[in-house]
Amino acid sequence: MAEYTLKQFEDLNLYSNDSMQKVIASIVNESSNAVLVNMFEDSLVLLDHDEGTFYFADYSFNPKNLQLKIENFEEISLVHEESNFKDKVTQYFEEEDSSSISLAEAYKEDVMDQERYIRDLINESISTKDFSQIIDWNEVKNAIDEESIEDLRGEEFFKLYEGRLTSHPLTEVKLFDWENPVVVSLVETERVGIVNKTAVEKANDLWKRTEFKESFKEVAETLIEDVEEGTELMRGLMEDFPQIFYLDNADRKTLFGKTILSVKDLTENMDILIQGLDLLFEKFDLAEMREEYLSEAKDAEKEDEEGMEGEEKDEKEKAPEVEKMDMGKVASELKSIAVKIEDEDIKKKLEDLIEKVEKGLEEGTRPDVMKEAISILTL
Repeated sequence: MAEYTLKQFEDLNLYSNDSMQKVIASIVNESSNAVLVNMFEDSLVLLDHDEGTFYFADYSFNPKNLQLKIENFEEISLVHEESNFKDKVTQYFEEEDSSSISLAEAYKEDVMDQERYIRDLINESISTKDFSQIIDWNEVKNAIDEESIEDLRGEEFFKLYEGRLTSHPLTEVKLFDWENPVVVSLVETERVGIVNKTAVEKANDLWKRTEFKESFKEVAETLIEDVEEGTELMRGLMEDFPQIFYLDNADRKTLFGKTILSVKDLTENMDILIQGLDLLFEKFDLAEMREEYLSEAKDAEKEDEEGMEGEEKDEKEKAPEVEKMDMGKVASELKSIAVKIEDEDIKKKLEDLIEKVEKGLEEGTRPDVMKEAISILTL
């Protein structure tokens, strides 16, 4: 008698062929140009619905790290099976009692029905895809200036992150090029941000930045009038500038003090503001927010270091830090693409990504953001 724990039996059924077909169909159908047609033991039939071309492909699924790999694409060339029909045409002309009606029926059966089967197969496969939710990454690909990013692709950080797209893949497939293997993860593979070496220094200098001073002024003025509302605004400020969480108490007080002194309307309330902000951080709402932020980062980093059981060492290595200058280059390339895009949804997605990359100039490297950017620049 075979004995399984409940969890083992759940996993056994979770990754059955039927379940995996649903998973693979969902992943493939989220891409810009492909749908799953059929699935066999270790291979797939995919359709490029933009070009109307079928492909065979091999697939493998690793249940330990929940990663799916699709590779070895082979285009399927479809030709009509006309041998029987040719015989009937020959018979029609050679035999006196041959009927044109029977010839027409033969044409319908031997030629037209073949086309109908393919047409029905395509329609059935495409019917499972929600095109209203699909980003047309072909438009982005066509907007990429290969010459412009040629030097960038030669940079070491770019190569490392391009390789990391395979060892720590994204959770979506943007586009099938029908040549290169596609690797995708069913779970997020990057949860650890990397504080740039200068991030703390940048946090200490926030008081010099106009946007920080303006936001801080609004928080401070509201805090004096309404503690509850001011606290909520302070939460929003910390979400915009989370690098402040990495400052110790003394440096944080210094930052707030310099900011208050640099804003004329706040100086007369400096003492009460410093005390109030200190209480928020040490005893009330923001203390919990700070602890949660730092705890999550620490736990995620520890988990990333430990890695999954059985993983190779190179798959457990931390994502590399990206220097400020290199982040600027990536943001610049993305901007050059975004200005060429006409579709508003795609443009908004690119602009949101650009904002995250530029935010990293001050806060540090977010590997998930960098991988997303690299995946677009290498479409």
